[in-house]
Amino acid sequence: MAVSNETRLRILEAARQALAQESEADLTMDAIARRADVSRLTIYYQFKSRPGLLEALYDYLASRGGMKRMPEVFREPNPSAALDKLVDVFVGFWSSDRVVIRRLRAMAALDAEIARGIHSRDTRRRHIAGEILKRMAAAGKKKYVDDQLSAAVDVITVLTGFATYDALASAGHSEREIIATIARLVHFAAS
Repeated sequence: MAVSNETRLRILEAARQALAQESEADLTMDAIARRADVSRLTIYYQFKSRPGLLEALYDYLASRGGMKRMPEVFREPNPSAALDKLVDVFVGFWSSDRVVIRRLRAMAALDAEIARGIHSRDTRRRHIAGEILKRMAAAGKKKYVDDQLSAAVDVITVLTGFATYDALASAGHSEREIIATIARLVHFAAS
């Protein structure tokens, strides 16, 4: 079992490294197998399919990027502080492997399998934002009318997304500055 886990991690790291190299754009099973020094059949044995490999890769990146901190967001009793933690967790994640995440998101425009995985994860972030805002409303901190809640969730989803982080990082802002800026904007959207 330890050998199987080691092989699995080697394959996932090979896929991550392929994305991290600017000159490499091949996320085929053959290319990853060559990079990991395993057979294509070994990848199929470990992950069953390319979508299975991609799902495992997303989980691997999430683990490396500190997404295991997400329960802190849900356990936070103060919805305002939960918003701050949401921003902190996602900025930390986006900054953990920026080139890889950027390349995956760019590839999603041309690869439906990658697009489905990214869309699924973005939908989770939207759901989390919605739950926090519902908690704010239940606590009497905010009253949303008509489509205000949905619009606020949409804005917070955009603000906590990779494109926002990447634009601010590309402009030279530090991770702490990005967290502070996005948190201010998220609280404005929630109010």
